[in-house]
Amino acid sequence: MKKLFTIALVMLAISYQTLAQDEAEDKKEKKSLGTHNHFNIDLGTNNYLQDGEFPNDNDAPYSVKPFGSWYVSLRSINDTHIGGPLHLLWGPDVSWYNFKFENENIRLSKVNDQVIFSEVTDLDSKKSKLTVAYINFSAVPMLKFGKDNRRSHRHHHCWGDWEYHTGNESQFRIGAGAYAGYKIGSYTKTVIEDEGDKKKDRDKGSYYLNNFRYGVRVQAGFRGVDVFVNYDLNTLFVENKGPELNAFSFGVVL
Repeated sequence: MKKLFTIALVMLAISYQTLAQDEAEDKKEKKSLGTHNHFNIDLGTNNYLQDGEFPNDNDAPYSVKPFGSWYVSLRSINDTHIGGPLHLLWGPDVSWYNFKFENENIRLSKVNDQVIFSEVTDLDSKKSKLTVAYINFSAVPMLKFGKDNRRSHRHHHCWGDWEYHTGNESQFRIGAGAYAGYKIGSYTKTVIEDEGDKKKDRDKGSYYLNNFRYGVRVQAGFRGVDVFVNYDLNTLFVENKGPELNAFSFGVVL
């Protein structure tokens, strides 16, 4: 009788512990919903299109080199779980376009309310590029499917009662959304070689660049790897002040 009573107590204790674990897991699952914040870096390349074509196709003076025209964005992204597989990625970022010209002798200047791309012939130019910096805000609805139970290296800080956790990345995710930004700086940088010495020159200026940008963003990922494509719907330069160029960028999310 004592043995049966002891066995019954053990079974009751096991059942209670199992129930407590299930409740804890349910609470943990509920807490995993909400808004999580993490820091990302977009790293890739940028270029632009003119009437749907690359300027390189027409030997335009503002043609850029794909390699060396780097796009960088520092992003503070919030991941809000809407319901089911639907999430919303939103938040601010600071980004830089770097347009490295195919022709190192190209220089930018403002003449008669126009931005002019002229070529110098009396210098040994090694580099010529235009850099534009923006502060942006984006919102991208994402669909996330499946879970990867392997431990992830990404760390998330969650708001309010939501818990701090690591891992549990989705196996596959894809989404599309929009962004808008405001120009906070722009400059040209040139490098020339003079008697064996390299000399760098940086000139700050607006160059009739649009103060605002807006466009669409597509992002997709599998396990720990995400890629992105951004396309500006408005032109890089002010209308009738420069060539009608729509900038775009693509790369990986780190």
